[in-house]
Amino acid sequence: MERKMARISQKKGRSPSILIVDDEESVLYTLEAVLKPEGYVVSKASSTEEALAVFQAGNFDLVITDLTMPGDSGMVLLERLIAERPELMVIMITAYGSEAVAVEAMKRGAYDYLPKPFSNDELRLTVRRAVEKCRLRIENQQLKEQLHQREGLAALIGSSECMQRVYDLIERVGPNDVTVLITGESGTGKELVANALHSLSPRRSRPFIRVNCAALPENLIESELFGYERGAFTGALNRRLGKFEIADSGTIFLDEIGEMTMATQTKLLRILQEREFERIGGNQTINVDTRVITATNRDLIQAINEGSFREDLFYRLNVINIHLPPLRDRLADIPALVESFARKYCEKLNRRQQNFSDQFMGKLMQYSWPGNVRELQNLIEKVIILEDESVFQNDSSRFHLRSRLENEKFIEEGMMSMQYKEAKDILLKTFERKYFEGLLEKTSGNMSEAARLAGMHRKNLYLKLRELDIARGAAEDQ
Repeated sequence: MERKMARISQKKGRSPSILIVDDEESVLYTLEAVLKPEGYVVSKASSTEEALAVFQAGNFDLVITDLTMPGDSGMVLLERLIAERPELMVIMITAYGSEAVAVEAMKRGAYDYLPKPFSNDELRLTVRRAVEKCRLRIENQQLKEQLHQREGLAALIGSSECMQRVYDLIERVGPNDVTVLITGESGTGKELVANALHSLSPRRSRPFIRVNCAALPENLIESELFGYERGAFTGALNRRLGKFEIADSGTIFLDEIGEMTMATQTKLLRILQEREFERIGGNQTINVDTRVITATNRDLIQAINEGSFREDLFYRLNVINIHLPPLRDRLADIPALVESFARKYCEKLNRRQQNFSDQFMGKLMQYSWPGNVRELQNLIEKVIILEDESVFQNDSSRFHLRSRLENEKFIEEGMMSMQYKEAKDILLKTFERKYFEGLLEKTSGNMSEAARLAGMHRKNLYLKLRELDIARGAAEDQ
């Protein structure tokens, strides 16, 4: 039964490959005769030197080697194999009474040992365990990589249709080694997209270097990107590597690329075309293999027409364009964003989990968010710190509701990005809140009069006001 299960497990992928090493031909024959029927691919070598040559030419999951052989011993072979592939499974075959040596081999990286003489069943069981551990290691590594990739996308929050299109494009573009231009207003999360692209690429284990072109003075941006040699200018006391050199084999993210000077744009164009540059003050040509991702909140086509951005550079950068929508175009994502930010800051500040009122959430849905997701995040942090929702409305520098006509138009346009039920629920709650607030204002808080005008039982009116979190006012009748 065990043999059958072993064979079945091998059908799910390629058959495990085993290299057996022994100077005795009879031992090699026996090992091969036992292992091949189990579904393993078996290769043979009769010395350490031959084993190393065979190992280099193949892709082995497991090596079974005798400890004592003419020439270099199995211990030497073990050390050289583990030095090259630390995760490799190695089983040592030892003579009777050599347990101490076998334990030393395990300390040096061997998976297990088989003392001579051993039975065929012992061999099968030990090999099966080693192969299974090898498989689990591979699956664990794959899961870690998948988790890393998911974490890159997980930083982007929202399920609206426009964000789904962004996620789809990131997943399709990330693994391909192409330049990407990320566009969108300030605060929409362009750096998060760049991080996600890097995490999905084959370069994910290599450096991810971010450069904010707008934050660097004109006279420093070239030295920051390309580095400089000692003595290149006053104050250059030592050689300094530039960001492109540091990002070699990884990814460089040039944020606010629209602020780059024309001179620096020319050098950047050369890197994209030739994959080479010189440090400032140097003559040595440096070759780099760096993926370039850029971002801007400017209209680069307009900048080209104005003569402040190179057209040839634009087409080099804009191989793939990912445009991030402003928050006002994806109102349906606000509840999820608020929940995520609240959880983050409650944990950071050791506060109890914040529950927001419907009234507060309604106001968030009616705001224009000129600062986009970044502005929303800053607001939620402030609310958590002060434990006061009213800071949103009281902060005159942030809270500016439109006129009634502008606000209705804003809601109508925003609703088009939501599913029908979500849009209906939001509009219904907005209507109910406005209606009952107006009703209480008209009746000066007289609940009986308000209930009569609304055509509701007084108790039902109480429940509705509680549901909408509307204060009943000081003039409530007894």
